[in-house]
Amino acid sequence: MKLKILLIVLLLKGSMFAQQRLSLSQCTAQALGQNPSLQMSEAKVQAAEAKSSEASTALLPQLKLSGRAAKLSAVDPYTISLQTALFSFSREIFPSITENYSLKLSLQQPLFTGFRLLKTREMAELNAGAIRQELSKDQQDLVLNVKTLYWNLFRAHKIEEVIRQTVEQMSGHLRDVQHLAGQGLATDADVMKVQVQFSDIKVKHIEARNSIHLASMALNSMLGNPLDLQIFPSDTPEIYSGTNPGLMSEDLRALQKRAQEGRPEIKSMQMRRDVNDAGVSAAKGGWYPQIFLSANYDYAKPNQRIIPPKNRWDWSWDVGVTFQWNIWDWLATHYQTVQAQANLRQTEAGMKQLNDAVMLDVAQHYFNMQTSREKMEVAYNGVQQAQESYRMTSEKYKNGLSSDTEMLDAETALLQAKLTYTQSLVDCTLALAKLKRAIGDSE
Repeated sequence: MKLKILLIVLLLKGSMFAQQRLSLSQCTAQALGQNPSLQMSEAKVQAAEAKSSEASTALLPQLKLSGRAAKLSAVDPYTISLQTALFSFSREIFPSITENYSLKLSLQQPLFTGFRLLKTREMAELNAGAIRQELSKDQQDLVLNVKTLYWNLFRAHKIEEVIRQTVEQMSGHLRDVQHLAGQGLATDADVMKVQVQFSDIKVKHIEARNSIHLASMALNSMLGNPLDLQIFPSDTPEIYSGTNPGLMSEDLRALQKRAQEGRPEIKSMQMRRDVNDAGVSAAKGGWYPQIFLSANYDYAKPNQRIIPPKNRWDWSWDVGVTFQWNIWDWLATHYQTVQAQANLRQTEAGMKQLNDAVMLDVAQHYFNMQTSREKMEVAYNGVQQAQESYRMTSEKYKNGLSSDTEMLDAETALLQAKLTYTQSLVDCTLALAKLKRAIGDSE
């Protein structure tokens, strides 16, 4: 019994502490393949593309086969009778045929429909393109969300690492001051001061470990993983690794131009505008006549075109052109055109509004990125200074030339400098990722 309980506990611990190292590209690929919202967007694209193909079929010949079988009531046959003094004559002209059968093969090809079919196909193609751009937008939003969660998890791990190193430093400091107090070279107040500071750091370490669990759970939820899976980021920020930041050196106007050309929202809105423009032409098509080419092949028993009818199977065919022109529809076409023109004006206004919003979005993320970079550079210098200050104070403390208070201040300053740099590093990385999203960069 005890052995079973032990095995269960070990299995539970193994599942609770399952670990996996993932790169950002792996997380992005997994999210793109499993996200339900993205799957819905992909289904919308498939439906729109099918609708476009359906609209194209209206321009092609339509071939239909129909059949009929009917039982008719009996009627008196139509006969011609002629009676004279010399002879009498009677002949049945239209017999009573009570069973009717027919097969009909019909072909219809639109020749001219006032451009309605052409414009309807164009609208369907443009609408499918707009929905594809919306899918691209959803993909870019998802990628940005994954990046945000991934670098937040990276930040949580780095903060925990910095605090853990500080805990080790403070633990050594506490042992040193306790040793000095045992020799009468430090007071109990000095020991208490270090213990209080050490307790505060350990509390921060507990909070840091909890932040890792929360950040890991958030990323697992986005990726569709079990929430208790512990993810360790295997990538480091490009800025952190010293590679060329690229966008950081580009001009704002150039980035805004790239956004106008690359943002899927703008492309989608442009296609929506073209859809409504084609809709105006389609609505005006009601003013034009419609012309169709039609052909029929009939195989019937009896065939109605054979006179007198015979109770047998016969075939016949016909080819013709159908002309139809709606002369008066109580201005229905006019009202449809007015609606289409109003929709076009709405889309054009929406395009201007969206373009202004995109320009503002790029500018905000551009200046946020510049500010984040400056803060990161200052924070990096602060770490170098704090490390040198800690080294000098530590040497003095070992030689009895500095107090516990100075040593504690140096440790605290170094911790704060490292935390500030870690925060600014991830902030700069996320600011760069948001700027890429703002200009429509799909990376």
